[in-house]
Amino acid sequence: YWIHNGLIKVNGQKMSKSLGNSLLLSDLLAKYSAETIKFALLSTNYRADINVTDDLFPVAEKHLVEFYRIISAAEKACPKTDEVDGKVEEDFIYCMDDDFNTSLAISNLFNYFKEIKKLTTEKSALATAKINAIRKNYGILGLFRANADEFLKKYKKEESVEIPAEIIELAEKRKEAKATKNYALADEIRGEIANKGYVLLDTKEGYVIKPNN
Repeated sequence: YWIHNGLIKVNGQKMSKSLGNSLLLSDLLAKYSAETIKFALLSTNYRADINVTDDLFPVAEKHLVEFYRIISAAEKACPKTDEVDGKVEEDFIYCMDDDFNTSLAISNLFNYFKEIKKLTTEKSALATAKINAIRKNYGILGLFRANADEFLKKYKKEESVEIPAEIIELAEKRKEAKATKNYALADEIRGEIANKGYVLLDTKEGYVIKPNN
């Protein structure tokens, strides 16, 4: 099969050697897992332009870590079953039949994992059935093939790293700048944090800081 994909943009500009904004897969793999990169790229339909922003891969990584945490908790708390949830499978087939709509397939995951989290508190075997369906179907895309606890080991180490007070102070200044809609200053501070070796991710609760390694 031959299919024409959309352009790759970096922070809104077309990726090209002349602009000096080319991204190498080897450089990305030095920072992120292959699964994180796949998750980020699959979040956009292959025909659409993909805009690689500073947040794209860190945010994808954050979502994957949360999903694997839910899988880990469910697999420990809920009864084992060989059953595969039909709704997840049906949705996935629908997405693939819709011109390989990976964007929709990825967005569906957020509801699935919300349901699994609730089912885990009820210790329901349906949680395991949904995970089985996710592993079976999304495994075709190279996602959720890993053992949850093995996947999370690396991130537990990162979370145990103490963030310097100087970086936290900068993050708080950026938060204030965003609150007053001084976005130019917010971007400048974020760049300063990045230059010091840390990534700042915006969340619903505020922000998360992690080493950029």
